[in-house]
Amino acid sequence: MEEIRIVLVPLGETEKNLLEKLKDELGLIFHPLQVTISDAVPIPKGAYDSNRRQYHSSPFLEALRKRVADKRSKFLGITSLDLFTNGLNFIFGQAIMDGEVCVISTHRLRPEFYGQPYNEKIFVERSTKEAVHELGHSFSLKHCPNPRCVMYFSNHIMDTDRKGKSFCEKCQPLITENINLTRRINR
Repeated sequence: MEEIRIVLVPLGETEKNLLEKLKDELGLIFHPLQVTISDAVPIPKGAYDSNRRQYHSSPFLEALRKRVADKRSKFLGITSLDLFTNGLNFIFGQAIMDGEVCVISTHRLRPEFYGQPYNEKIFVERSTKEAVHELGHSFSLKHCPNPRCVMYFSNHIMDTDRKGKSFCEKCQPLITENINLTRRINR
């Protein structure tokens, strides 16, 4: 039986360079899981809310769920579109807790969104943190009160910039245990 892996799924047009960098970063953080990049999935019809001029995240998660053939793996959708969910003005990402799918939006992770010049290092770092955060949820981790932990809830970009891209001393054993448990169950 094939080993559990993390699959990066471009949703619409996504920068290939970012996908490659995320593949490398996530491969280090979630070792020994393999990280791959799949073909792009089109933007889901009906996701755009013209009143808000944003995209609702639920159709993105549903589009990913429909494409999931391998229930043993985790699928991370990556879009450059501005996402929101009910009750929030915007989201950097969303996951199905202990599920197979999650999504991140790079729209508000770009320094240019905040009137700053493009900075690839900052953009990739922010994208990595949000990807790790959402994948953490897919492995059953909840939000952490430690503002330096990657599982800390980012209410604004300063929260994302302050936190690290790895798990704190309380969350690291949980993610390791949950990955190992998922690997054993799916063998």
